Amino acid sequence: MVYSAQKGSPPCAYLLHYTSVPYAYTTLSRPICAPLIMTRRVLPYARKTVAATGVALLFCCCKFQGSDVVRYEPVDLRVMSPSFVLVTKQSDAALGTSDRIVIRDSHFFTAGTPGIPGNRKRVRFFGVSLALSANFPSKTDGEALARRLAALGVNIVRLHAIDQPAENSADGPVGMLRGAANPQLDPQAVSDLSRFITQLGQHGIYVDLNLHANHTFPARQPTDHIPLQSKPLPIFDADMMSWQVTYVRNLLSALRLRDSQNLAMVEINNESTLVDSWQEGTLPSLVTGRFRDELRKKWNTYRKDRHLTAAPLPLDRPGLSTDDARLAAGFFIGLDQRYIERMVGVVKDELGNDVPISGTQIIHSGRWNHGGFANFDVNSDATFTDAHFYVDHYLFPHRQWNWADWRISNNWLGDSPEQTLLNTAFARVAGRPFVISEFNQAWPNQQASDLLPIVTQFAVAQDWDGLILYDYAHDREWNAFGPSDFSLRGDFTKLAQFAQCAAYFRGLYPDTALSQSLIALSPDDRAMADANGILGNLASYLSEHFGISPQIPMTRQIALENGPEFGVHSPAPLETSSYFSYDQTARRFTFGSAYAAGISGYIPVGHRVDSSLLELTLAPGSRGFATAFLTSLDDKPLTASRRLLLSIPGFTVGTDATGPQRLEAADLRGNWQTIRPKEGELPSASLYKTAGPAQMERIPATVSLHVSGARGSVFALDILGRRLRAVASRTDSQRLTFDINRDGLPFAASYEIRVER
Repeated sequence: MVYSAQKGSPPCAYLLHYTSVPYAYTTLSRPICAPLIMTRRVLPYARKTVAATGVALLFCCCKFQGSDVVRYEPVDLRVMSPSFVLVTKQSDAALGTSDRIVIRDSHFFTAGTPGIPGNRKRVRFFGVSLALSANFPSKTDGEALARRLAALGVNIVRLHAIDQPAENSADGPVGMLRGAANPQLDPQAVSDLSRFITQLGQHGIYVDLNLHANHTFPARQPTDHIPLQSKPLPIFDADMMSWQVTYVRNLLSALRLRDSQNLAMVEINNESTLVDSWQEGTLPSLVTGRFRDELRKKWNTYRKDRHLTAAPLPLDRPGLSTDDARLAAGFFIGLDQRYIERMVGVVKDELGNDVPISGTQIIHSGRWNHGGFANFDVNSDATFTDAHFYVDHYLFPHRQWNWADWRISNNWLGDSPEQTLLNTAFARVAGRPFVISEFNQAWPNQQASDLLPIVTQFAVAQDWDGLILYDYAHDREWNAFGPSDFSLRGDFTKLAQFAQCAAYFRGLYPDTALSQSLIALSPDDRAMADANGILGNLASYLSEHFGISPQIPMTRQIALENGPEFGVHSPAPLETSSYFSYDQTARRFTFGSAYAAGISGYIPVGHRVDSSLLELTLAPGSRGFATAFLTSLDDKPLTASRRLLLSIPGFTVGTDATGPQRLEAADLRGNWQTIRPKEGELPSASLYKTAGPAQMERIPATVSLHVSGARGSVFALDILGRRLRAVASRTDSQRLTFDINRDGLPFAASYEIRVER
């Protein structure tokens, strides 16, 4: 994911509380008074001994026409410390030499101290991407941002899209290069990024360095057509490849990353292979002029080496015979493979053989699908595997990344699990760590509360090794708190869940991985999948051609391996407490393990649903969608835990002249939605420059926990994770029950539950 950045949004945030009327996002009426001015300051606060917590805000009162009371309490986040969310239980102590990351037994481990047996420990990564200028904060901002990310439970930051000219200004650089033509580094950029990597490491945060994502080579001849980000030309063009080799050597040397405890992994090339462009049908437009001539020469040599007669360069996949398609796929796969092999060799020469390296993503799932099984072969010299997926990715109908002309479907994860989350399970390579290095369900999707808890539990059950949300920020406005596009910084829905999910995923709790099934495909099977135009749809292809159910990752841990022919085998079964199911009729997920319980989806008001010991009943005033996630805070199973955390955030919106922003139909059929601007003629309100304050939907509900014979105390939490006030609860012989977000109760998106056992 790469795009240009703009300035951020206001730092003032509010949450929205509805009382007795059902929440109707598209029919909110106009406020008749302004939000009250905050009369008390929110003080910086952080306690390093407290486990993960969520985000909630308080309210004062204001009248809305056509509704009952809407309660606000402004929270001016400019006065808050960077650690505005309580730190997770994972230590944010500075990384030391023994914390250097290596790959052992198919997972990431710390290197440990030489000569001391058994002191390595397994590491799971939960983090965020930073893109473009966000990677080059000032010294002061870098320290504050590192502390904030550590407080959120982040232990890895993906440094993305730094391969562009620095264009230094008073604010600093936006990329690593002195200019686009030469692979020489900008000294200020080197200094700023080196300092920031060190600052992150001092707070226990590793980095994932993405090498090629955004660089567009300048045209050397008048007739040259260079595609956006040059892709896929650098994979086969000799001059561009030599440029990359020099750039990578300069970059890794200048950042002094050899044997660095701060570096977790390196990615070679973001979302680009020749074989992907071939199956997508974009090669004829991407490879033109002298570049096409160069590719044709390689094709002729390829055929000659196989004692085949000359044939036209097969840029177009449709219309090829099966044999010709197989041959063409092999040609493009071979070029991709040699490119990754060379670049992996360069990285190892600079950093050593132990550094974890991925080539390019196996797949990208979501609105735009690409990749396929052939990328297993493309990445054969890499040492870990990664993939991307998005739920309801933006559609830009006229110009890509036009923030003032966008659409979303407002669908949720349950509308297409087989094309997104479940599909991604089939992108894992047996014997290697697996990382989701980009995923999101971006604002203003109204069901985005589903993403983090569902994906986290799924990743725990699949025993994946990393989850990296795209993104935290892609500009210098890391301290802005209005909602905007992909950025976590102002998405209060996800902020309410992030630290909780980080603690759960990184906890490596026992007996939470599913039993594994290994699916073998031959090299020919993998090549023919791309020849057939798989376009990243691994699950549906396996279902159609080999009878593998797309739903099997709900109950089995999946990995792909090489074999002479198709086959499936399962190692010894594992004891597991994890469960994951989707009721397609009800449109609802239930999921969890011994240490967590979750519910996400559509729930009729007054209808009780349960997941393990968690029961949820939505009350009048709800729109009928919610995500509730319960986790243990003391590392004990839920049935024995004395401290529990419940998150149940609503969706987040900005504010315009008429009140909360509203999604409206953008086409006659209502398949697409956008937010209309209140002024001007633009098709959409800016995704990026969102008017404040932010507001959050209130989820009124009754919650019950099956804690037989136990008494408990419930506390609503504020934005700092501090107890706002006690919430009345009642117990019987089987349950602890309490109401949340109803009339007379404080609004909260998170609750601490103390159980006396």
